[in-house]
Amino acid sequence: MEEFVAGLRSRSYHEWQGLVGEQDVSEREGSSGVMYQIEWEACWDSLAGGDIRVMVSIDDGSLARFIVPLTTSLLISPEDRLR
Repeated sequence: MEEFVAGLRSRSYHEWQGLVGEQDVSEREGSSGVMYQIEWEACWDSLAGGDIRVMVSIDDGSLARFIVPLTTSLLISPEDRLR
């Protein structure tokens, strides 16, 4: 799933601006053959026009991940820097 998150990291600030307020859910097969549900959502971190936060959650369908999914977030500045 690292490849999926790396793909999100490779998007520019300009691309993410168009996705603020959007979310996406998809399924990917991991290297072990397990299917993962991956959800991301993009939002302004504080003020519109400032940093964009992308929240990512990964769930393998197990009870443990249903209760507490793996999560990470990206913070992208208007200068295209990841924080």
